[in-house]
Parts: sequence; structure tokens; C-alpha cells
Amino acid sequence: MGCRILHDTKDNIATFYCSTSCWTFPAPVFSDGDDSAGHFHDAEERAQAFLRWLDTTDTWFQYEREALVASGRRDPRQLTERGMERAYSDWQAQEAEQWAREEASAFAEE
Repeated sequence: MGCRILHDTKDNIATFYCSTSCWTFPAPVFSDGDDSAGHFHDAEERAQAFLRWLDTTDTWFQYEREALVASGRRDPRQLTERGMERAYSDWQAQEAEQWAREEASAFAEE
């Protein structure tokens, strides 16, 4: 239970919802598109990439958060609307680099 991705394939958008409460929470709406390096990713892929980044970024503790029951891991539901906006902006600034790192890592494993 926790943060899940809600993906509308007809409109090619995705966002997050809480599977515990069955409510969406303040989160960006991801759309299909190219990253700054010109590589195409669909909305769900971009939402997944944001969650992977949020789970590992050094800037997590700089974002405004609300207290939730401790889960022992970073939970995007903890972010306030302002915290989520800042995290999303920071993620967008590095999105192309993240895709390049992840692609290089996957290529090295093969």
C-alpha cells in the first residue's frame, strides 16, 4: 500500500494516488514527451522515473514535508504541495541526465 501511479493512456497523462486512502494527493501531472536531450518517454515512465529519483536524491531533506506514520522510506505523500512543486522542478532540471545514467547502468549490466 502507498503511492501508486494513475495512468490515463487515452490522454497520455499520469499522476500519483494513495492506495491506502484511495485519494490523489498534490502531485504533478506527467505527460508524454521528450526530455531535454530529445528522448521520448511516456507519462507513466516519467512518473516512475520521478519516484526513483525522489527515492535517491540528496535533496529529499530540503523539501517541505508533513509527518506521516513512519514507513522507513521516503514517501512522496509526505511532501507538502510546495515541497512537491520544488521536488518536481528539481527533477525536471535533471531528467535527461537521469535517463542517461539509468540507460548506461542497464547497458553495463548486459
